[in-house]
Amino acid sequence: MMVTYLTNAFSPSMLRMPASVEFRQISEKEFCEEVEKGNHINAIGHQSTIDLVNSLCGSNLKMSRIMVQADVSDNICIVVLSVRLEEGKILSREEIQHLYEEGKVRFIRAVVYGAVLRELARCEGVCDQMTYDMLASRAKRG
Repeated sequence: MMVTYLTNAFSPSMLRMPASVEFRQISEKEFCEEVEKGNHINAIGHQSTIDLVNSLCGSNLKMSRIMVQADVSDNICIVVLSVRLEEGKILSREEIQHLYEEGKVRFIRAVVYGAVLRELARCEGVCDQMTYDMLASRAKRG
């Protein structure tokens, strides 16, 4: 079953291995639609980020510092800062709002795929049709 996580960061330690991940920038609207659906696991662990998301999406999320263990077919919707903060810096609500207004906050969707996709990519144009179809079928199942 697919799970959607909301996070304020991404790390390979969030994945059950082996896996491949595809990253795609999404709009604020798309991010807020995920929040509005309500069928997500909130793992946003910074209060100022939660405040920003609640302000943008009209939601009432609470800070949640949980460990993410994403599996094949899961989605991770990430609030990303496009600046590097000084070590140990914790942003205030005003500071993250200012970064957002400057266009320095982005929204990313990470989709987790099984390792079979790497096999499928290597097989394209090289393998016989039966092998390719078998790998494609496995990829669809995760």
